[in-house]
Order: sequence, then C-alpha cells, then structure tokens
Amino acid sequence: MKRALSVLLSIVPLTTIAATIPDGKTEKPFVIDGEVICLKEIQKQITPYLKSFEEESGVKYKYNVKSGLSYKDTVGLRLQINRVDSGLDMRVADLDYYWLQERGSLCQPTYMVVDRSQ
Repeated sequence: MKRALSVLLSIVPLTTIAATIPDGKTEKPFVIDGEVICLKEIQKQITPYLKSFEEESGVKYKYNVKSGLSYKDTVGLRLQINRVDSGLDMRVADLDYYWLQERGSLCQPTYMVVDRSQ
C-alpha cells in the first residue's frame, strides 16, 4: 500500500489555502553563475523536516531540480528529493516550492506542496 504524506504549508491564511492549491506552469529554473536560485535555502528549510521522519542518524539527501514553476504572482521550483546515504538512491519526496517575486520575499515560502511516498 502506498504510504503518502501530503503537506501543504503556507504563509497565506488557511481559508485561502483550501481554495487555492497551486498547480504551476513548468518553466526553466532561474540560474545565476551555475547555481539554481533558492535551492540552498530550500535545502536548509526542508532537510530538517525530512530528517524528523527518519529513525536513524546520518541521513543525507540529494535535491534534483526537475523544473522551474510559475503560478500567478509566484515563482518556484519542482524538486525530487532522494535519500543518498549508505549507498542508497531512493526517492523520498517530491516538492513544489513557491515564493513571491518581490525582492524582500525571495526564497521565503508562499506555498509548499510535499508528497512523501514510499
């Protein structure tokens, strides 16, 4: 049986979340000097969350960028997250991470949709 944990986190009030689950248009991710914009910040925010589900220590994850995203006034990334410690390369989650295009909001989540399936 597929075990799935779908989480929708947002800064937007819960009434808005219920009415608006983003399904963004795929685009090329924003890259500057060979680095994908906001990827490091996303890793810092999401890795502790994923590790909270693990029963062992020393777990490592690899974040694979699938595409960029755009939805209304937000942009984002679609990521596949794999567990890569102990010789593993096992998919643990898919993540759509959106942030506002405003400069002060760069990389701060507006919507996050996480699917952790096993």
